[in-house]
Amino acid sequence: MLSLFGLIPLNAQEFGYINDPDGYTNLRLEPSGKSDIIGIILTGQEFTYFPDNSDWLKVDFINRTGYMHKSRIKDFKKVNAEIDQFFQGFYSADRNNVELGEGNNEKLFLLTQDYPLATLTAFCKQRKEIQVFLISEYESPIHDLIDLQLIYSRLINIKSPCSETYKITDALKIAASNIGLKFKDLQIDYAKIPVENNPQTKSNLTNKNFIARINNKPLSYYLNHPEIDKYSKMFYQGQFQLYDNSETFGFLDSLMTKNNDTRPFYFYVFNSVLSISDGALSEYVVEICLDYFKSYTCDFISFDRNSEIAVFKTTWTDFIGWQLYTKAEYDKFTVLIDKKIKNQCPDFINDWNSLKNEIKTKLDE
Repeated sequence: MLSLFGLIPLNAQEFGYINDPDGYTNLRLEPSGKSDIIGIILTGQEFTYFPDNSDWLKVDFINRTGYMHKSRIKDFKKVNAEIDQFFQGFYSADRNNVELGEGNNEKLFLLTQDYPLATLTAFCKQRKEIQVFLISEYESPIHDLIDLQLIYSRLINIKSPCSETYKITDALKIAASNIGLKFKDLQIDYAKIPVENNPQTKSNLTNKNFIARINNKPLSYYLNHPEIDKYSKMFYQGQFQLYDNSETFGFLDSLMTKNNDTRPFYFYVFNSVLSISDGALSEYVVEICLDYFKSYTCDFISFDRNSEIAVFKTTWTDFIGWQLYTKAEYDKFTVLIDKKIKNQCPDFINDWNSLKNEIKTKLDE
């Protein structure tokens, strides 16, 4: 009986957050650092883990089960207790100490950003006067680099542990209004994802390409970006399986966005799709490949030169060649690209000549 009691806490599941300065941590198929990555978890996202005496712990996270090293896990209860202590200390601190007040104000927003559910849970436990004080702080962020949209988005995607949590989002709306910011509603209902897109059904059509940076920006920049759609983010994180439906086609079409800030991420996602797409999807993406290359030729070559991105160039050139059909179409296409290269990125002429030959080879076949 004593030995059974000793096992109970080891087998119990706990909530956790990641502990990684990169802003994300890899979820692996097996309990090993050499195992395949099947997804990633971002700062601010809660997950369930099963504590035991191993270095690698089992983790459940939105339609995915894998393993994470224990050093990358912060226990929810400990984080919640720390935030609870911070709230009370902030309330009791010397209000005449301006430097201390500004530091605590910044910490308040960072804690809410990185640990939204723990913050809401701790807020609900506070006395009314402490809640009133905290709300006044949420309405008046001191640091101008605080990402209010990101904090708001994370909060509205949490199932509220108590009825008072709306007060924080209302306070953030006031803070945003004071600086002329209008929040975007980025709620994600994971339960409404079509069953065909659930990675538990067939994981061979999920993302398998993970990198730390895209176009000299950290991956977390794009995964937290309010202008990037939810399904492309979920696909990158390993939470979304490709299928020939509108949910998949929607984020594939996003490759043609005119937003220069978000297009590198969509290119990387689209490029990853090319590496795993089946016949049904291939019929859909061939036209997008040609349209993208015509519109953003220099970007494509730049990404191909970038060692961060493994461009599946053979697939691109195959699809472009298939879409051109005839020599007349090929000649018209190459004249267009020749002119674009000459005017926009003449240093890429050799890269283009190589690609031109590969497309011609596919056309001849």
